Amino acid sequence: MSHESYLMFKLNNLRYGIPAIAVQELFFLPEVTAIAQTPSTILGVINLRGKFLPVMDLYHRLEQARPPFQLTDSMIVLEWQTQRMGIIVNQVDSVQAIAPDRIAVNVCGQSKESLQDKLVAGIANVEEGIITLLNPELLVQHAFIETVFNLNSDFNNGSVNDALKHSSDSALNQSLYAHFDSQEQQILQERTESLRCSINEEDSASLLPLAVVGLGGEYFGFGLETVHEFTEIHKITPIPCCPPHIVGNINLRGEIVTLININNVVDLPMNGVRLHQQAVVVRLDQRVAGIAVDDIFDVTYIHPSQMIAAPIALHSAKDDYLQGVAPYRDRMMSIINLSKLLTSEVLVVNEEV
Repeated sequence: MSHESYLMFKLNNLRYGIPAIAVQELFFLPEVTAIAQTPSTILGVINLRGKFLPVMDLYHRLEQARPPFQLTDSMIVLEWQTQRMGIIVNQVDSVQAIAPDRIAVNVCGQSKESLQDKLVAGIANVEEGIITLLNPELLVQHAFIETVFNLNSDFNNGSVNDALKHSSDSALNQSLYAHFDSQEQQILQERTESLRCSINEEDSASLLPLAVVGLGGEYFGFGLETVHEFTEIHKITPIPCCPPHIVGNINLRGEIVTLININNVVDLPMNGVRLHQQAVVVRLDQRVAGIAVDDIFDVTYIHPSQMIAAPIALHSAKDDYLQGVAPYRDRMMSIINLSKLLTSEVLVVNEEV
């Protein structure tokens, strides 16, 4: 029996899935340019490496109230045949294979044929609970806004720039991000600028994807190949007789994940830091752990040439975990080798103690 893989995400604390084959890429929320006189289901467009990408208001499409956007929201770029569409979600969880016999398409007495004409393709019963599966073909159908401008045009075309300039509605745009402070708006603008840059195939193949987090007022980069998801920390169950870097256990949708504090490993004080509110869940082979962090800022890509060796002043006995440093905003970001960190003796609990 063949299993189809689905990308799981959250929207208003509800769980959804979209066929992974339709997902082109993921990144954190950028600044969306609102376009006047477009359907209410369209928030606007972004410049994705020189091409227009329309962004759908998925909340509106699913007839839900849209909460204020957050920096931790993600954008999923969907592609179906020759069409692309961006959707904004609260949180991307994971990719999971689901067997056909766990998917119900006859929902509320509707036939499979009639259900396929709707946005909801079915529901699935998985370990985490009930997942609503969406039809990617209907999500990416955006021919109705092609009358505003040619979506296949590029942003370097003068007429396209003029169309965007005259069609954009600043009042609409401000309403989307009015609740963001100046620092958050700067982050949005930096993300947007990063997405504008055209990348040739050779360069894109060598880019390093990083999750940028904050610890002790410093920036750190974690390689995305090990990062599984981001989550908020709601309740921690202490573990008796453990070293200080073991914070406790958290319940991640029924899976018990040990939460660790790496402040000491990266030469930050263990005491005096504010209570961690978020965690980066990392997976390496059979190892699963949560790394407690102060903030989750961004997902970004850097070229290997941007990463340099750590200055001598930063050298310590923990150099094995520091791949190097790279510029991020107005400071340098330390890039941590999570694979070495998770398998190091410094994080192993000595059961004899």
